[in-house]
Amino acid sequence: MTRPPDARAPRWLLALLAVSILTNLLFAYRIYLPRWVQRWHEAMAVLPPVQAGEHLRGPADARVTLVEYSDFQCPYCATLHQELREGAGGVRWIYRHDTLNAGHPEANAAAEAAECANEQGRFWDYADALFVNQKGLGAALYPRLAGELGLDVPRFGACLSSGKYHALIRQESAQVRELHLIGTPTWFVNGKRYMGARDAKTLAGILQAAAAP
Repeated sequence: MTRPPDARAPRWLLALLAVSILTNLLFAYRIYLPRWVQRWHEAMAVLPPVQAGEHLRGPADARVTLVEYSDFQCPYCATLHQELREGAGGVRWIYRHDTLNAGHPEANAAAEAAECANEQGRFWDYADALFVNQKGLGAALYPRLAGELGLDVPRFGACLSSGKYHALIRQESAQVRELHLIGTPTWFVNGKRYMGARDAKTLAGILQAAAAP
């Protein structure tokens, strides 16, 4: 009497199926779950309020507040900075440091130089100059920019050598972790989060919408 074929699948086929299912589950986890977790963290994060003494450009009582976390060595930050300079009139623009990108070794030094320029009331002029000269960031550039802006260069140099703004920059960069920021520039318009640069038209639309009653 002929034995009927075994209806059960071979073990090797079941093992292959299990591996395929696990691989697909792992792929789905790596692609989709981290995004969901990131969005959840973003929704739960609370933007630290603007404090007295922060770097402010524009009217203090503006209807629109834009808080930017930026890095002087980030090319996208340079693009956004220029767009904001040209198109953010009437906006209360707050600049905060994010120097956590390991691929930007001059970010900390440039941020400290900007803080030293701030001691002489020239933070924004110096920030503008850093972005314009972004490809030349380095120890030789910082005092040269200070001189070109008419700052007291010896005072500026002493400030930069002291490292007195390490703690401030670390503190602002720590907010990046608390807010679960994943890149620069990240900016908030009346509390709503945006990331990356925008063209002038798109940026204008965002700011106009935020200013609407």
